[in-house]
Amino acid sequence: MFFKMRVILPLAIIASTLSTFGIYKFLQAKKTEMEKPKELTQSVVVATEDFEVGRLLAESDLRLIAWPKDIIPKGSFSDINLVLGRAVKADLYEGEAILESKLAPVGSDGGFSSIIPPGMRALTVSVNTYSGVSGFILPNTYVDVFVTVPSPSNKEQSSTKIILENVKVLAVDQTFEREGDDPVIVQSVTLLVTPEEGEKLVLASTEGKLQLGLRNAADKNSQRTPGVQLKDLMSSTTTTRPVSPTPRRRATRPPAPEPKQTVVEVIRSNERTEVKFDEDKEKKTSDKKN
Repeated sequence: MFFKMRVILPLAIIASTLSTFGIYKFLQAKKTEMEKPKELTQSVVVATEDFEVGRLLAESDLRLIAWPKDIIPKGSFSDINLVLGRAVKADLYEGEAILESKLAPVGSDGGFSSIIPPGMRALTVSVNTYSGVSGFILPNTYVDVFVTVPSPSNKEQSSTKIILENVKVLAVDQTFEREGDDPVIVQSVTLLVTPEEGEKLVLASTEGKLQLGLRNAADKNSQRTPGVQLKDLMSSTTTTRPVSPTPRRRATRPPAPEPKQTVVEVIRSNERTEVKFDEDKEKKTSDKKN
């Protein structure tokens, strides 16, 4: 028994010492972590003033500010050198974070060409007051393109069809910045199209007459229509809405005429009275007696 105590007691002391030392190291590490200042912000590149579309960013146009880490915009930059010389393809305002989505691809020149995405083309078509939707087609709106092609041999075979849908308007006349929603009468509209769409647009503008249809920017649905020919338009019948029959009014009997009355004046002593007799009743009574 004494021997066991001599062995167990030192082991317990050693284990207790190691445990105490481990707890001490853990608490010291926590204390150091709590005392270390936390970095809650990060530097973000922002604009020093309002920038128009197509501008090339210079060092004087940019500055770094501390931005809370929890709300740093996706696609922002923390190094000014990463955005120097990049072209702006969307409006930027003073104090706004510079985002990749608002910059043209690396190597793009400034000006209008910088807002054309890779693989796309900008094509300009002539419009008038009517084909330009009375001036409501503005930069960054979306349109459908209709073409009317006449038939040289048979006028009834002239046709109209939608050839392009949901096409973005890059510019009207020489303006590619949108200022308000007031209608502006223009003579040309520049559309953003793929090369294949550009081929259709050029052929349509050469062989037929173009008309633009303004659409809601949130409407991305495609309407596949077969088009319409003049003969189909002229042969279509107009359906009229059925007219509901007028309800008959119930015949009402005219009010019965008031019976004719005979007034007889009766004088008794100093009293004077009038007695009324219905002639119709007297006549009916007389007829029954007869």
